[in-house]
Amino acid sequence: MSKVVKFLYDSDLDFAVRNTGTGSVSAKDAIISTHGFKDFSFDKQSETVSLGSGYDWGAVDKLMEEHALGYQVVGARCSWVGVSGSSLVGGLSWLSHEYGMISDPHNLLDMQIVLRDGRVLWASEEPDLMWALRGGGGNFGVVTALKTKARPYPTKVFAGIVLFPYSSLEEMSKVVSKMAARTADPRLAMHVVNRGAAFGEAPQGAKPGVAVMMWDAHGEAHARSDEGFGWVFKVPDCYELQAGEMSVREVNALAESFRHWQGRNQFWLCAPLLAEIDDETLVRAWKWWEDAINIFEGFQVGSTVLLEFMQEGAMTSSGGRDKTAWPHYERRHVMQLGLGCRPEGAPENIREVAMKQFQKAGPQIAGADKDTKEFHAGFLHEFNDLRDIYGENFDKLKELKKQYDPNNRFNKGVNLADEKVTAEMTV
Repeated sequence: MSKVVKFLYDSDLDFAVRNTGTGSVSAKDAIISTHGFKDFSFDKQSETVSLGSGYDWGAVDKLMEEHALGYQVVGARCSWVGVSGSSLVGGLSWLSHEYGMISDPHNLLDMQIVLRDGRVLWASEEPDLMWALRGGGGNFGVVTALKTKARPYPTKVFAGIVLFPYSSLEEMSKVVSKMAARTADPRLAMHVVNRGAAFGEAPQGAKPGVAVMMWDAHGEAHARSDEGFGWVFKVPDCYELQAGEMSVREVNALAESFRHWQGRNQFWLCAPLLAEIDDETLVRAWKWWEDAINIFEGFQVGSTVLLEFMQEGAMTSSGGRDKTAWPHYERRHVMQLGLGCRPEGAPENIREVAMKQFQKAGPQIAGADKDTKEFHAGFLHEFNDLRDIYGENFDKLKELKKQYDPNNRFNKGVNLADEKVTAEMTV
């Protein structure tokens, strides 16, 4: 990797870097893949896991069961997400409510990186570089390994997916709002998502049903009580698709149904951040979905609207807005939106259609007077202003970019030098 990076940086060839996860990356001449970097070790004494950047989190889940049973790392909630890509843009975990984001300093301890001149170092040797890698987009070199904190954690948690018809939407919107307002237990987590193709069901059109994904590290008895998710099971027309105690690996595998979109669909993600969840949040989110399907019916086979309920500690555990390149130190919920379709039959301007719909999402779903105008740093597009995304940290980040990449050769995705996001498609 050292030789390849130095050669390409000094050449006139256009190149890009690809990890193992969800993102597509394009270049005219060369793609650098980190897929082969798959070392793994667990040091129980220091509670540290070292792993290569070629893994996805599903592989790490399996390795943790084999070599570090009784411990967990703060890793992504979907097995097909790459370890380094998610770490470089913040990254969220089922454990984030208790321990914060993947990139927070007490979780992501270090990253091995190949710099433009072929030097290989652990970023902690140059603290400003390590700071920049914590949510700054990653365009400072090629990450080949990382070290992350492992913590004692139950080997089994309660998790599951329960389904509701569209007729339950208003009731679900109210009870989810109450859950968000009252819950302070960091071992509870929840997603609310539309039903349809993502769950292996037939597309449900512009008015899909509702699915709830639950996590309760206290176990099944607690989860089914009023202290956990008892309210879910009391909503009329509740259907348990799958629910019970399982390992973290098994929980994350529940989202495997999304993997079949990879390599088949044109697909884009956007994630406005919400300051609060009120009684109408889900209703407004489903209206955004309805509008998208009415614009282009083909979106229903490859799109999703997913509310990630986040507790106070998820985005407030870093120690302050200046501790990581992407500043986050207030409670926010993540409205993760995906618009995708089969390439066949899609209009030529489908990307433009998706981008316009994404730009409506924040004010429409949060409510015009409650829109934070904030976005998760992992899902950015050309309409996002990088100075808004990185706030008071942007100027320092841009100076570090000049230091480590003076010719702006690492320029795909978050292009700090030109203060823009390169238009890319996720496949």
